Amino acid sequence: MIRPLIAFAGSLLLGLVLYPAVISTLARLKAGQRVQSYGPASHLVKAGTPTMGGILFCAIPVAAWLVLDHGRAGFLAVFAIVAGAAIGVVDDIANIRGRGALGLLGRQKLVLQLLVGLLLGIGLDAASLTVEVIPGAGAVDLHWAIVPLAALAVVACSNAVNLTDGVDGLAGSCSVIALVTLWALAQHSGNAPVAIVSASLCGGVLAFLFYNWWPARVFMGDTGSLALGCALVALAAELRLLWLLPLLGAVFVAETLSVIINVTAITRFGRRVFRASPLHHHFEELGLREQRLVVCFAGAAAVAALLCVALALPSGVGAGLSAGIHHR
Repeated sequence: MIRPLIAFAGSLLLGLVLYPAVISTLARLKAGQRVQSYGPASHLVKAGTPTMGGILFCAIPVAAWLVLDHGRAGFLAVFAIVAGAAIGVVDDIANIRGRGALGLLGRQKLVLQLLVGLLLGIGLDAASLTVEVIPGAGAVDLHWAIVPLAALAVVACSNAVNLTDGVDGLAGSCSVIALVTLWALAQHSGNAPVAIVSASLCGGVLAFLFYNWWPARVFMGDTGSLALGCALVALAAELRLLWLLPLLGAVFVAETLSVIINVTAITRFGRRVFRASPLHHHFEELGLREQRLVVCFAGAAAVAALLCVALALPSGVGAGLSAGIHHR
């Protein structure tokens, strides 16, 4: 399939060319990042750095889908990207304007994420993309059960990517690795819509990383991180690999668990397990520089991605319904 390669190259080039103008526009609009007071002291210098930079790498796959695919399966992934970005835009604007603590209230964001997940699940069911591989059971048609599963996955994954976005280049690097993996699996299975959207989003995020690497000239904001989390769910679901998503996003899972563990330890026992959370802040407190931290975390993400490929290929990723599946 040549179209995914075209999507990747075009998205990368477009992103590299347009990001300087996007950064200038965000700076002119005073869309500067507010920094949490409880974060590492070294992050205070990041205050005011243009945020919402994810808006460009979210728009690029939409254009790629319109030009190279415009099919229903690809639309579901594009919908997930746009819907996640829309929540992020609202949250980022609230952050920039100083409404609330640092954006939307947690319950507000949760309701919007659940809505996106439910709509994605309904779309998957309407497109007959409800088959998922379940370890020990093989490929099973989940029917309407795909709806609550998609909602749960969207909430978990979008928040996990959002928590990881706290160090220059970290969330972007781990997302590129996950997207390359999904692209490769889609290419292997002949799933053109997933391959095109994965490749295009990968190219856009890679272009963003050129400007987000330390010291960052722009942040993706919740606009980018929530969209990436939603996109990973949609793409994995269409490849029948939702069960592998926690492994593919192992770094995102570790970051989320570190927050849960630390908050639980503090509230119940009055003690910290980690010096700070999410996990990347813990290593920063231990003296690990941002660049090295990103390389180490990206290395862990790459190992997890290789394990995903090793587990996915024997499961018949992306293949049609087998004889053992209960048809609709």
